[in-house]
Amino acid sequence: MRFTRLLLANVMPPVVKNFDYLVLGGGSGGIASARRAAEFGVKVAVVEQARWGGTCVNVGCVPKKVMFNTAMHAEMMKHYKDYGFDVEMKGFDWGVVKKSRDDYIKRLNAIYETNLGKSKVETLVGKATFTDDGCVEVNGQKYAAKHILIATGGHPFIPKIPGAEHGISSDGFFELETLPKYVQNNHLKLSFCFSFKSYIFFFF
Repeated sequence: MRFTRLLLANVMPPVVKNFDYLVLGGGSGGIASARRAAEFGVKVAVVEQARWGGTCVNVGCVPKKVMFNTAMHAEMMKHYKDYGFDVEMKGFDWGVVKKSRDDYIKRLNAIYETNLGKSKVETLVGKATFTDDGCVEVNGQKYAAKHILIATGGHPFIPKIPGAEHGISSDGFFELETLPKYVQNNHLKLSFCFSFKSYIFFFF
């Protein structure tokens, strides 16, 4: 009898969990939609394989503004003496601002996750894939929903051209552990170039 139960457990398909609304992608749009739906008593779940908040919070607007503001301070320091400030600049530590920025982002990630819990939205961490029977599978578990929102956003595209391996995307900007000594004005956002050059020209 025990052997039969074990055998059945191994061959039976996993139980499908049902929701009214399933959101794929825990970015700003996906989270807002999930929380709004939950306000109407809808059974909602949101799937995210990375960090809560999406591009804007993790590798977009928010961290970019932190770095841009840092560069603005570097530029303004050049003129402090003209306004009567006796300031001596002894150096710049990229690691300090990077850690402060990353810690700030982690706090935002936690706030997003907490707010989802307060809204009674179930959070599923993992990669979502559609199955042939119309379900969504996450970490081996199948989920079905009356309505499914695909809000996965996008990723930078690295062209397959000679020299591409020497460049980085805007995502790569936030992964840099050290400040590069040279910056080429290419297709990085203008604000990134300004940030880099402010650090480089002022501190090197």
